Amino acid sequence: MEGSNVGVTKCPKCAADVAADEKFCAACGEAVVAGVERPMDVPPEVIGLGYERDARLGRARKWLLAISVITLISGFIFYAMGKDDVEKQIRDGEAQMSGIDPETRDTLMKEKIGMTWEQAKAHDRGQVNLLLFVNIGLCIVYFGMFLWAKRNALAASVTALLLFIAVIVVNGVLDPKTIPQGFLIKIFFIAALAKAISAAQEERNINKNIPPAKLM
Repeated sequence: MEGSNVGVTKCPKCAADVAADEKFCAACGEAVVAGVERPMDVPPEVIGLGYERDARLGRARKWLLAISVITLISGFIFYAMGKDDVEKQIRDGEAQMSGIDPETRDTLMKEKIGMTWEQAKAHDRGQVNLLLFVNIGLCIVYFGMFLWAKRNALAASVTALLLFIAVIVVNGVLDPKTIPQGFLIKIFFIAALAKAISAAQEERNINKNIPPAKLM
């Protein structure tokens, strides 16, 4: 189809396809942007591998950055939803106990859940706030993985995936009801981190083929 080559140019030397945002041909190392010259002391194949490696590294880091941003956004979304739910439960509870004096109400509450009404409200609101703080913390951690990936993309990506799975497991142990919650989001996160690991592995494999003295 005509539109299939949008964003792709041809190398003037070997006619290989080159992405529009690349400066050098990954196949032969020839410069494909006007005004850009290939260093004469670097073989063409090393130039090509170097830019291919950088593309894989950038792809892995982009997935980690996306996970960080999505974690923050989803954290605020779940906070808003949880807060609305808790406040609704509080209003319903107050309506149901409106005819009971506070002392009797607290006695019944302590017998049932071990807390007074005010303590129960503070606890539920605190849980919602804690969820927000945890997601903000995870966002910061994932952003740290994004920065770390510049030096070791594979280790950063694998660590991020293990951390995400660990959070799911811990939440599931503490509250089994959280296991099916946000199922599609969890699948997306795992798929995104798997792509980051795949790109990081490709970057590492390419790196092995570049002579140490010629690393760019």
